[in-house]
Amino acid sequence: MTLVSAFSSLPRIGFIFSTEVGLKTQYQNWREAMARLTPRLDPEWIVIDWYRPDGFLERIPFLPGGIVARIRSQQQFLQGFHKQRYDGLLIGAPAIAYNRPRLLARQPYFVTIDCTPRQLHSMGSLYNKRPSSILPYENWKEAQRRTFYQQARFLFPWSHWAAESMVNDYGADPAQLEVIPPGIDLSRWQAPERILGDTVHLLFVGGDFVRKGGDLLLEWAQKTSKRNWKLHIVTRDPVPLNHPQVEVYRNLGPNDPALIALYQQAHLFVLPTRGDCYSLAGMEALASGLPVLLGHVGGTGDIIRDGETGYLLPPGDRFALTDRLEFLLSNPERLLPMGAAARQDAELRYDATKNVGRILARIQQSLATTL
Repeated sequence: MTLVSAFSSLPRIGFIFSTEVGLKTQYQNWREAMARLTPRLDPEWIVIDWYRPDGFLERIPFLPGGIVARIRSQQQFLQGFHKQRYDGLLIGAPAIAYNRPRLLARQPYFVTIDCTPRQLHSMGSLYNKRPSSILPYENWKEAQRRTFYQQARFLFPWSHWAAESMVNDYGADPAQLEVIPPGIDLSRWQAPERILGDTVHLLFVGGDFVRKGGDLLLEWAQKTSKRNWKLHIVTRDPVPLNHPQVEVYRNLGPNDPALIALYQQAHLFVLPTRGDCYSLAGMEALASGLPVLLGHVGGTGDIIRDGETGYLLPPGDRFALTDRLEFLLSNPERLLPMGAAARQDAELRYDATKNVGRILARIQQSLATTL
């Protein structure tokens, strides 16, 4: 039986995705993977922008940005939701749907996400996300979230870390859960033939510079006695350093050709992040054939095969960062074999087309048994 043989017409699926920060990359990758797969379903994209530079809400004086984001996101969700009747939903932006149990109950829904609210709150000082100080309100919100996770037809957490919270903190059924990371477009993110010269090119990509540990890299750059390196920093934040071996790039968006070029010229990707749920940039680095130094926090432990495709670093540990950097700069011949292993691992685990296809197959199979 084909995936859609139980349907008299193509199943109509609403895909709810966010363009907030790194999640914009996930949205783009899903759109492109769907175009390559041409699945036999009728997709409707419900895109949550959170902020529009030319929007009416954004022009209202003294209206806090957080309130603007909440109003706009709910407005976009409701407009998309009521546009038509759906046979199912895939929710990639759960924050806008937690408090809508009646709407979600109208059809089966599925969830793909990098972390749960409780996990995000555990890193609240870094993400500026904290539980409400009004205890009855926070308890109500937690009850809504439990309902959300328990009533989902199937959950696709990006990491085992996120999966554990869904089960242990929110009571999700482990049988209705499969860890599937989002993946990236491996045809776009390719590993070039690299040659090691006199200079090892290091790459850091993190919009939130301090949370991603960029300040730790700058501290190392100022103190190291090594001279066989150049550091390329991609961020939206100001970088408080003028150093001849450090170059800063701004205004590079997801999947930007100029960003891809930086990955391809690099020899080592360094992201000593203090707070992360996952790392799309880490996956992009693996696909680009780069060894990765990555802060071990949240779900990032799933990404790196420690000692084979890179090294996991204790978050915020400048000494561990320095030790690994100095070691690799003293032994640059290790970089190319580790980079080759990184690309092989990306092909095995992080092909967006395959991973999206796995999720779609699970969704269609689930719907075919009930519709």
